[in-house]
Amino acid sequence: MNTRLPTVICFVLLLVATPVMIVNQKKAIAKPASNSCVHLGRLVSIRGQVQLKRQNWSNYRSTAIGAALCQGDLLQPNRGARAIVQCADPNQNLWIVPDNIPSGVASGCHLPTQPVHTTTQPITPTRDPFLNRIPYIIYPHRTWLLSHKPTLRWTAVPGANNYVVRVRGTGINWVREVNTTSIVYPGEPPLKPVEEGYLLTVEADSGGPPTKATFGLLERQQATLVQAAAERITQADLTLEAQTLALAELYIGRGLIAEATQLLEAAKGSQIPAVHYLLGELYAQIELFPQAVASYQQASKLALINKDTEAQAMAAYRLAEVYQVLGQEDKAAYWSKQSRIVYSKLL
Repeated sequence: MNTRLPTVICFVLLLVATPVMIVNQKKAIAKPASNSCVHLGRLVSIRGQVQLKRQNWSNYRSTAIGAALCQGDLLQPNRGARAIVQCADPNQNLWIVPDNIPSGVASGCHLPTQPVHTTTQPITPTRDPFLNRIPYIIYPHRTWLLSHKPTLRWTAVPGANNYVVRVRGTGINWVREVNTTSIVYPGEPPLKPVEEGYLLTVEADSGGPPTKATFGLLERQQATLVQAAAERITQADLTLEAQTLALAELYIGRGLIAEATQLLEAAKGSQIPAVHYLLGELYAQIELFPQAVASYQQASKLALINKDTEAQAMAAYRLAEVYQVLGQEDKAAYWSKQSRIVYSKLL
C-alpha cells in the first residue's frame, strides 16, 4: 500500500521525555524532547494497578488507560491485575500483558510491517486561526476513508445560510447546495481508491473563499485488514471506552483520521483523559484550534482528578502550543510553566 495521502501528512515522534526549550515566533515554550519513540501500541484497558517504565525513566510509575507505548518501554501489572494493549500493527491481536513480571512492550507488540501514523506532529498552522469567514472542513480532511459514503462536515460561518459542497476527482464532479453544516456523500458516482485522491471544497453564500480538503479511499487490501482488526476489537471482552480507544488506535495508525475523529467525538462524555487528548490532537492537526483547546482542557482536568501525571504534562504542553498559535501569550506562558513543572515530576 502507498501510505502517502493526497497531500502530505507528516507525523513525528511521541513527546514523552525531558523538557527542553524551543523558540517559537514570539516566546519560548517548554517542549518535551523526543526519546526516539517507535510507537508500538496503546494501553486500552486496566484492571488493578499497572506500572510503566519508559526507557528514559529511572523508575516504574503507575500508568493509566490510554498511555501510548514505545519500543523500549516496560509494563508490569501487579499480581492479579489485567492490562490489555492494542498494538499498532493491525495484523496483531490484542495483547494481554502477563501480570507480576516486567514485560517489554516489544515482546507483545512487534514492529509494524508498514509505517504507522501518529498524532504528535508540532502544531504549525497553515491557515489563519482567527479567520471565521470560511467554513473549516472537519472531515474528511487529510485522511484515508473506509466508507464509500462518508459524512462531509464543516464549521458554521456567521451570517451564512447556504453552502455549496463539491467533490472532485477521477470520474467525479459532484455538487450540492445545503443549508446545514454536514451532508452524507450518496455513493454515486462511486468513490474509488485512486492514487490522486479527491478534492472537497465548501463555499458559504456569505462571501469569502471556499475552503479545501483532500482525502482518499483506503485501497481494498488494507481496508479488509482494518475491518478484520476492527471486528476482533468489537468482539473482544472490552468495555465501551476500551473498545473506543482500541479502535481509535487502529484508525489513526492507518491514517483513517476522519473515522477516528467521529469515533472520539461520540465518546465526549468519557472520563478517560486519553479520549479527550486524542480528540484534541486530531482537531489541532486540522487546525480547529478552539475545539482542540476544549478537548485538551478536558483532558487536563480529568488527568488531574485521576492523578495521571504524564497525561497532565502532555495536555499542558499542547495547550501552551495552541495558545501560542492563537496569540494568547499569557495563557501560553501559564501552560508552558505547568508542562515544565509536571514533566519534572516524571523524571
